[in-house]
Amino acid sequence: MFSPYRDLCISFSKFVLIFVAISLAINKDRAQAIAVQPAYKRDAFPTVPTFTRLYDATILLVPNANGHITGSPFGEREYIGFLGGNCTDPNSGEVVANVVPNVGGEFGIISSENQALYTEVHLVLQFVDDGDIAYLSGEGVGTFGATTAAVTYLRMETNSTSRQDLVTTPLLLSIEFPPDLQRTDETVALFSLFVMT
Repeated sequence: MFSPYRDLCISFSKFVLIFVAISLAINKDRAQAIAVQPAYKRDAFPTVPTFTRLYDATILLVPNANGHITGSPFGEREYIGFLGGNCTDPNSGEVVANVVPNVGGEFGIISSENQALYTEVHLVLQFVDDGDIAYLSGEGVGTFGATTAAVTYLRMETNSTSRQDLVTTPLLLSIEFPPDLQRTDETVALFSLFVMT
């Protein structure tokens, strides 16, 4: 009447129930001892990290950048290419690096659930002083629309010997697409790169 497979499943279920009951009986004192221990307390919690502005960047994007979106199972996907630009020292205004043209971009998702922009940024820089290359990639969150802005956590890879500390230090990228710089013939984004101090 019953298949051997069903009989095996019933036997296995009984075995599991018996095993759990025995385990609870054996570990009863131990479980109670753990439950009565005082909560773990700390005198100090980790501090909030601070960041310092490292570079400011002006990046030329594909024309009509806010129009470069397509459907996605999660909302809408951006595909905004970086056509060039530069990074400057925020104090002196001197160019520190150039954005390698036609490499990288913003490939984020505009969520259909909450309308937030979940960024996915890939950027390649070439430093002016040593000619070395840096690859930056990261993800973040922000808003998309009349004013598009986001904060993105970045990682950097570079062969620049003078910038190896940036490879192991958290970086934040603040991105803004100001409405007055969004035109059908040219779109410009403003980035600021921050390093944890």
